[in-house]
Amino acid sequence: MNATDANGISSYAIYIDGIFRSGTISYSWDTTQENDGIHTILCEATDPFGNTGSATLSITVNNSGEADTTPPIVTIISPIANSTVSGIVTITMSATDANGISSYAIYINDILRSATNIYSWNTTQEIDGSHTILCEAIDPSGNNGSDTISVIVNNSAIIQQPSEIFKLMTFNIKKSGEDPSYPDWKTVAQEENADIIMFIETGDWDDNSNQKLNQYVNEFNTYFPDEDPYIGYCTQGISLSTDGAAIMSRYPVIAYNQITNVPLDNSTSYDVTHDFYDVEVNVSGTLVHIIGSHLKAMPGAPDEQRREWEQEGIINYMDNLGNVSIAYLGDLNSFSPEDWGLNNQTGLGYGPLSMIIYPYNNPDTGADFSSYSSAIHSWIDVHRTLNPTDWGVTYPGVYNSRIDFIFVNQFLSSSIINSTTGDTAHALTGSDHLTVDVFINLSLV
Repeated sequence: MNATDANGISSYAIYIDGIFRSGTISYSWDTTQENDGIHTILCEATDPFGNTGSATLSITVNNSGEADTTPPIVTIISPIANSTVSGIVTITMSATDANGISSYAIYINDILRSATNIYSWNTTQEIDGSHTILCEAIDPSGNNGSDTISVIVNNSAIIQQPSEIFKLMTFNIKKSGEDPSYPDWKTVAQEENADIIMFIETGDWDDNSNQKLNQYVNEFNTYFPDEDPYIGYCTQGISLSTDGAAIMSRYPVIAYNQITNVPLDNSTSYDVTHDFYDVEVNVSGTLVHIIGSHLKAMPGAPDEQRREWEQEGIINYMDNLGNVSIAYLGDLNSFSPEDWGLNNQTGLGYGPLSMIIYPYNNPDTGADFSSYSSAIHSWIDVHRTLNPTDWGVTYPGVYNSRIDFIFVNQFLSSSIINSTTGDTAHALTGSDHLTVDVFINLSLV
């Protein structure tokens, strides 16, 4: 590997398929000890301040000496061939190959709709009648397998309109939900039954063509057979399980933007620690930007400064969106100035949230952050607004305060009707973070 840092490199690490192989910049890999197929290499470098950079790639091992000419076996699991469908339909395929699957594709009427093995198809956008679904999978050798079915779309009898009251939630699930100390994150999500969920720390979900994301979307849709199905999207190219964000929505997703750099006030661009995730959702005819955030963690002045730069930049990004409805939510790793006097804390600082909450003063230092505040949007903290005296702990055992938040701007502030933190039976065994949720009634906007 090649790694550079202004302060030098203090340590290296090379992993193959998640197993540590070397603490140096190079490693001689005997691929004859591996199974033929796809393998993942992760290289990391850490500077003296503990900041870690990484790069990952997937390669195909083939020591058999024989060309692979066998295509994947592909089966469309749902919907059923020749069935009649309506509303939102989940298309799922199964694909198997001895050497793994390198890519997927789902076509409807010869138009590419998804590059994953699952797709939530809104049939209300189609003409009633027969439609063809083609699912393909390609292995590392380029062999193509496929399955094709036809279904009948019939939406003529549908008159039900989606609800204007919806539940929005943010949930940091710790290490992509794989930490054995917290086995119940899926149970918590089921207990909460939110309509739109922004998950934080989903870095493993994009691996193998979003395998984990698709698995969990299917599990939740199976668990909630009487609800509209979730559609899932997640950030891409994430190498660490503690990085990344993902959204599951029962409302149509119009667009999404993974934000790696944000504009600062001095006209420079700042490379953020964890990519922001801006997902535009159509909630009963109202377009809402759901922006997931995971600011830099850890106490200390250097990391607090990084959080402030990240917050400054995302405020500018949201200003550049213009006069639109926005919910800004996630793990902000910061304390709220509105909690000062109710539950004072030290360690992470109040700066980032002092930029977003009027009157933009840091109660800990007395510093004025009004110059960083939005030029367009007026923000409210939904939980503190609806629960003025409730501590609302979201990181129990470490900070008996809130570091996870949901903020909404002026277009949604009059529509919030209820907000809680971590109030389900399995909240404490779902993650080291607790959920934050809010019910929003768009008919009040």
